[in-house]
Amino acid sequence: MMLHRTIRNADAGEVIEILATDPATTRDIPNFCRHLGHELVQQETLAENVNLNVDPDEIMVAGDEDAPISATLYRYLVKKKSA
Repeated sequence: MMLHRTIRNADAGEVIEILATDPATTRDIPNFCRHLGHELVQQETLAENVNLNVDPDEIMVAGDEDAPISATLYRYLVKKKSA
C-alpha cells in the first residue's frame, strides 16, 4: 500500500494528505490508522460525481459505452505516530 510506504518515510508527527476515489478507503484508512497507532485527523467526502479526465480508450464502463466517467473524491489527513 502506498500509504504504508509514505508513512514509513515521514517524520514522527508529520501529517499526510490522502486523496482517493476508492470507496473502500472509507474503511481501510481508518483501520490502517487504528491498527498501526497513527491518528486519523480528518476524513471527509470532498465531492460526488466528479468527472475524471481519462483516455476513453484505456477504460471500459460496463453496460454503457457513452457513460461519463465519474467518481466520489475522498480526503484523509493522517498524522504519523510519535516514535
